[in-house]
Amino acid sequence: MNISSVIINLKNESFLGDVLARLKGVSECEVVTSQNTKIIAVITADDVNAEVAKFREIEAIDGVGSVAMVYAYQEDIEFDKDKLDIGQDVAEILQNETIRAEDIVYNGHVGAKVK
Repeated sequence: MNISSVIINLKNESFLGDVLARLKGVSECEVVTSQNTKIIAVITADDVNAEVAKFREIEAIDGVGSVAMVYAYQEDIEFDKDKLDIGQDVAEILQNETIRAEDIVYNGHVGAKVK
């Protein structure tokens, strides 16, 4: 079982009502609150692949600008890790199990993505 909280950023406030209505049709998605161009929701899924599929389903709703995962909980991460399809677009450093997380330095900026 995977449980994640997400912030759904809308393209503009005029989409709020339509997106909220569409989210009611997304199974295992619970809207917690909304204001202006932001919606906070909790999604649950059986495994990580279903979680990603649900995440993409929400991203595809007309009026959604982006979806940002804030928190994720997995009951059995080792089981799900073996089922993940790791593509070539994943950086090598993220696939190297000998690198410690505290040794990874992030030099990017996400301020433009989160408003």
